[in-house]
Amino acid sequence: METMIVTGAGSGIGSALTRRLLDENYHVSAWDTDPGDLAGANDENLDFCELDVRDADAMSAAVAGAVGKTGKIAGLATCAAIFHTRPFLDVTEDEWDSHLSINLKGTLLACQAVLPQMLEQKSGSILLFASSIARRGAAESAAYAATKGGVLGLGRAIALDHARAGIRANILSPGITDTPQPRGNMSEDALYDWADNIPLGRIGMPEDMLGTALFLLSDEASFVTGQDIRVNGGASLF
Repeated sequence: METMIVTGAGSGIGSALTRRLLDENYHVSAWDTDPGDLAGANDENLDFCELDVRDADAMSAAVAGAVGKTGKIAGLATCAAIFHTRPFLDVTEDEWDSHLSINLKGTLLACQAVLPQMLEQKSGSILLFASSIARRGAAESAAYAATKGGVLGLGRAIALDHARAGIRANILSPGITDTPQPRGNMSEDALYDWADNIPLGRIGMPEDMLGTALFLLSDEASFVTGQDIRVNGGASLF
């Protein structure tokens, strides 16, 4: 059995992906500050690690624990992120720094925690979660858009730096998705108004991301690296 690591595993896409990976018979090291949706989950192949992606030492220890259990890290999916909306001129330095430290720096540190083991085993797949907003932009989302744009660049850099070592890195960019982050910043009406601008006529659900995520993490995508796959119901057509 191999280990998959998921950050932001307590809710939203991270929680859905964790459960799907367990269904696919992976051992999952699930990282978050709170178990959230995974609370009470009873699966011998699930190890929940209560940690913050800004804590490099905690993540290195979690990687060591996972390797001690299965001997191999098959993949990493970085789902941990925050999303706060604010008019551009009202964005505070604290809000900006929080987005940078969790969305971008946290992604960097998670990758740095996992990569030494992947380099040693000469294999591994890294899947960074960005956002369609990184390319399209969105009103009152400057901090989120900027940091997710950074994730796009980071993913491509990791892909180039480690391809010859047998390690792949790709990016999955969801469109607007029904998760706690947008629900905490948008009204129900505003959330579903987005559906009017999506060719498939609805916003995404966490489960809509799983097929693409599983493909990119798996050996089925062994010749795919450095790519940004947008899963947004066709919204990027406009």
